Amino acid sequence: MINIQDIIPFMKKGWVAMESDGTWVWWEQKPERSNCWWTSQGLCYGLVEFDIAPADDWTKSLIKVDGK
Repeated sequence: MINIQDIIPFMKKGWVAMESDGTWVWWEQKPERSNCWWTSQGLCYGLVEFDIAPADDWTKSLIKVDGK
């Protein structure tokens, strides 16, 4: 498994967070947390091609990505 911190330096500017089901997602705009997931008006992409280790608490997994 890959630690999310190991791939953040290679990502576009935006935000990443883990959903309650363990899926990591990248967002163009800062998402808001709802009951069981994160939502945003902008583009988002699931990072399913990577085997990323889960966060201890999905509700605290939001990370700002400064971009390369």
